[in-house]
Amino acid sequence: MKFPVSARRASGFTLVEMMIVISLIVVLAALTLGGYTYAVRGAKRRTTEATMTAITSSLERYFEKFGEYPEPAGQDDFAEIMPGKTYNVSGARCLYQALRGDGYDAIKGAGNSANGGSAPSDGNFDEVEIQNVMFKDMPPTMWRKVNGVYFMADGFSNPFQYIKASAASSTTGGSGSGSGGGNAVITINSTYDLWSYGEDVLNTSAKSSDTVENTTISAKWIKNW
Repeated sequence: MKFPVSARRASGFTLVEMMIVISLIVVLAALTLGGYTYAVRGAKRRTTEATMTAITSSLERYFEKFGEYPEPAGQDDFAEIMPGKTYNVSGARCLYQALRGDGYDAIKGAGNSANGGSAPSDGNFDEVEIQNVMFKDMPPTMWRKVNGVYFMADGFSNPFQYIKASAASSTTGGSGSGSGGGNAVITINSTYDLWSYGEDVLNTSAKSSDTVENTTISAKWIKNW
C-alpha cells in the first residue's frame, strides 16, 4: 500500500530540514556565547576601572603622608602568573605594599635601619606595617598571591602596571630618565603612569612610553593617560 507524498513527509524531517535546524542551533549558540563573553569582559573592565580609582585615591593619601609617590624597588621583576605567561610585577608589588601596608621591600627607599630593614609581604601586619596602611579593609579581589608574590591585580586577575615619574625632561607631558635629562620618555604623566593590559594578550611586555610612537598598542588597555 502506498501512502500519499504528504503523509510520508509528515512522518519525519528530511535531511535538508535537519541541516537547517542544526545550523540554527549553532548560530543561536554562537550568539549566546558571544553575548556572554562580551558581558564577562565588560564586567572585568568595570572592575578594573573601579580598582584603579581606589588605587589613585590611596596613592594621594600616600603622597600626603610621605611627600612623594612610591617608587618600585625594581624595574624588571617578572613572575609567571599563569602557565607560560609572565608579567612584570615590579609596579604591582610596590602598589600592594604601599597601599595595603604588608611589607616594604618592593618600595624603593622604604627599607632602612629606622623601620627595621627590608620586610617582604607575608599576609600579616606588624606594628611598623600597620601604620603604613593607606587602604584599610582592602577587598581580597584587588590583590593576588601567586607563587609567593603579592601584587595588586586588575579585573582580569593580572598585575597592574605602575611606573613613577622621575626628573622631568624636555618631552612634553613625559618625564626623563633622571640621569641628566635627555628626551627619553619614561612616563606619559608627570606623576606616575598606571595601567592594566585589559584583555590584551599581545602587548603585555609593552610600557606606557611605548605608546607614544604607536598609540594602537594601548587600544585595549585601561590607563590613566
